Amino acid sequence: MSRAGRITLSVFIAVLLALALFCGVAALNASMVRVRRAEVQIRDLPAAFDGRTILYASDIDLCGLNTGTRSGELFKKLQELKPDMLILGGDYTSPSLFRILNRGDAVDARDLVQLRARTDFFIYIKDFETPLGKFGIAAPEDPEQEMLADQMMDAGVTPLFNDRAPVTIGGDTLWIIGVSQETANLNSVGSAFSRGDCVLMAAYSPAVLPVLATSEAQDGGRWADLALTGHTHGGQVRLFGRDLLNLTATERQYRAGWTMENGLPILTTQGVGCEGANLRVGTEPEVWLITLRRATD
Repeated sequence: MSRAGRITLSVFIAVLLALALFCGVAALNASMVRVRRAEVQIRDLPAAFDGRTILYASDIDLCGLNTGTRSGELFKKLQELKPDMLILGGDYTSPSLFRILNRGDAVDARDLVQLRARTDFFIYIKDFETPLGKFGIAAPEDPEQEMLADQMMDAGVTPLFNDRAPVTIGGDTLWIIGVSQETANLNSVGSAFSRGDCVLMAAYSPAVLPVLATSEAQDGGRWADLALTGHTHGGQVRLFGRDLLNLTATERQYRAGWTMENGLPILTTQGVGCEGANLRVGTEPEVWLITLRRATD
């Protein structure tokens, strides 16, 4: 082989090794789910809920090596956190990268591999114990939502697909709202509450936040006390300030982490799983353990 040929082959091998290393690090990062902790001050929080905790997990995105059994084992470990409530934020499965590249945005709702993985996941969730309940929303992309609701109920999870549920301790009540569609009529939702009610909203995506900002309680003003969203994955792969995922302007605005708008604390989680392929760069998979505190000022 000529000298030029040896140089070309060496460069090719080096590129392959660098790519393999990049994918290996990205895959390792995607497999290490971080537990984030936060305390949230809520003025309308009933006294009985002061100090109570919520485990918020969104975008499980069962796909590839992220099987239903593997995610279920994760929640076995998370049980050690002993949360008072569990909220699941939708997007339980994801098509593989191969399917995305070959079918565009089309998703076969009858994909047995995804549905079996989701079934396995909720079998594990059934044993997850929370004294104040387990709640789950759906994303528009979640297939077979009637089946999903049945799977949730079998696992002791209350499905909140554009619905609400009370959580009660003694005579004190906190409300949890699940928003599964960007077009959900939040004005109608807000009109069911007064400003003094304590309402936690879990939405599949920050896409609903502009609608939330314009909706009002029955006596006027803001009705939500905490907003939990997901779907963005933090961009999943962020290189040179750019996201691999195609995020909307609103999703980029609320890409990840906490923001405060007009007194409303908003969290966008980077999610547990990944879309298409279990790879992450510049983002981290996470769940949130949120402690509720009653604001005293």
